[in-house]
Amino acid sequence: MKSYNHLWEQYLSDENYYFAVHNATLHKGGKKKKYQKAQYFKRHVEELKDEILEYAENFYNDDHTPQEINDGIRHKKRIILVPTMREQVVHHMIINVLKPIIMKPMYYHSYGSVPDRGATKGRKRKSLTKGGKESIEKYIRHHPQDCKYCLKMDVKKFFDSVPHDKLKARFAKIIHDKRFLNLLYTVIDANGADVGIPIGFYTSQWFANFYLTPLDHYIKEVLGAKGYFRYMDDMVIFGSNKRELHEIRKKILWYLNEILGLDMNHKWQLFRFHYVKKSGKEVGRQLDFMGFQFFRNRTVLRRPLMLRVTRKARHIRKKGVNRTVYDCRQMLSYKGWLTPTNTYNMYKARIKPYVSFRRLRQIVGNAQHKENRAKKEALACGTEMKTAVM
Repeated sequence: MKSYNHLWEQYLSDENYYFAVHNATLHKGGKKKKYQKAQYFKRHVEELKDEILEYAENFYNDDHTPQEINDGIRHKKRIILVPTMREQVVHHMIINVLKPIIMKPMYYHSYGSVPDRGATKGRKRKSLTKGGKESIEKYIRHHPQDCKYCLKMDVKKFFDSVPHDKLKARFAKIIHDKRFLNLLYTVIDANGADVGIPIGFYTSQWFANFYLTPLDHYIKEVLGAKGYFRYMDDMVIFGSNKRELHEIRKKILWYLNEILGLDMNHKWQLFRFHYVKKSGKEVGRQLDFMGFQFFRNRTVLRRPLMLRVTRKARHIRKKGVNRTVYDCRQMLSYKGWLTPTNTYNMYKARIKPYVSFRRLRQIVGNAQHKENRAKKEALACGTEMKTAVM
């Protein structure tokens, strides 16, 4: 196992600071009060540098008041911690250093909160020649004999249950820079307890994927599961034998309990996957996963997501010229859900009359050009500062 050292200098570099400020303030514009601090950081990135780098060097967690939110399509109630703006910058500085370390061993079909992946990439990935690394949809289409049954499960209260000692031990195995390791320990202990990583921290989604990566390799390499896909703590395994899938589930439960200190949600499901008889009759169940409903012969949006998309389209039409860049970006992101699915008739009837995606792309493109220029200036400023110091 490769180990890493000399991360502290990279963490405190000027380039890392400028890049972190850019990422932490990205898409936080407009008149929203919660983004005013981000806009202040954008305007005063140079003046704040010494203060933030000193805070980063002697990092401590700010005080937080837990907040309850309705998360996701199903509006599940969650308790989150909202970091301060300076904490967000430091969190991005940390992840800028950790990202290549975490990404290197990461399982190919892990999609939750991973750059250039996500649900839509998981649905439509086209690589068919690299060891069978198809998307979930293509796996269903190209391996029907291995998709007779479907095992769907998730980790019980995952973010709230991650043991700090085991997560710290995993980092300690590969990171030998003591100062950077102690920094990670401080962030991990932000909630003041021995278990749980805070929902709301940028670091948490990365820590979560890092913690579950050994489970991915155990399922693929030890248990030999062929059609295995993970979206954060939601897992799906296809198989041709129901009994084998039951055995796989039991061994995954053992690994979660004994190795990771986690538990499986009791609402796991093992069912006959959807198929069409010669008579044309559809039997079995579709797979509800990553915001889609996967059938043997088609893929559609989950109904709550479809309703959210149509409401957003009408909302943008109602706002007219007062629509924001954020509105446009959000609608275009929804288009990413619509395009690869079998929902054209819904799009034609409920979305096309209200919004023009071509016009939305123009608005977002103009805003993106400005952001790219700001990013280049920030990186150039960091390079000039480094040259001056040297």
